[in-house]
Amino acid sequence: MDRIMIEDLQVYAYHGVAPAEKSNGQMFLVSLWMDVNLERAAKSDDVKDTVSYADICADVQKVMQLKKYNLIESAAMNVIEYLFRTYPSITKIRILLKKPWAPMGHHLKFAAVELERQRSERNE
Repeated sequence: MDRIMIEDLQVYAYHGVAPAEKSNGQMFLVSLWMDVNLERAAKSDDVKDTVSYADICADVQKVMQLKKYNLIESAAMNVIEYLFRTYPSITKIRILLKKPWAPMGHHLKFAAVELERQRSERNE
């Protein structure tokens, strides 16, 4: 299967359990691996035959900023569900949602969740 990848898209949003996270916000990094048949696009060299990376980035930002989630698990799942609804050619999505400098009282590079879902009738 062919795959479109977006790595470490920076999105400023307001997710977290701590009140300061919801009021001050922070940067999140979103990476996506999306299975899509790219044969037609590779032959036609036409953006209409693929999934626009720019559109995906804009949609991820929109979903991440639409609502304040307590858990990044919820934010990640909502991104997946939105992309499945919006882009019927995507058959599988893996998302890595990183929360750099997560305020947990420990020095760490990031905390993250990774979810992977395949299209099913539920997503359509």
